[in-house]
Amino acid sequence: MSTVDIEIPKTLYDEATRSGIDIEELILTTIIKTLRLDPETTMKTRLELTMKYLDEGRELVDRDPVQASEKLYKAAEEVIKALA
Repeated sequence: MSTVDIEIPKTLYDEATRSGIDIEELILTTIIKTLRLDPETTMKTRLELTMKYLDEGRELVDRDPVQASEKLYKAAEEVIKALA
């Protein structure tokens, strides 16, 4: 999966985080809605994220179990969204 880094002002990021907003999910959902992506493309996008989080979680299992569980939880969230 290829990714693109974007810059968000730290103040905005901090406010969103403090409010419990997942910036990555907000951006992804907004892009999907704005582009009016079809369900198949949306599913493929969500499955790509699932694989990314799954791979990251696996890599972290032995070094940082807490971070690994967060990544694996995100993978589970994304696969459910892909199926929805």
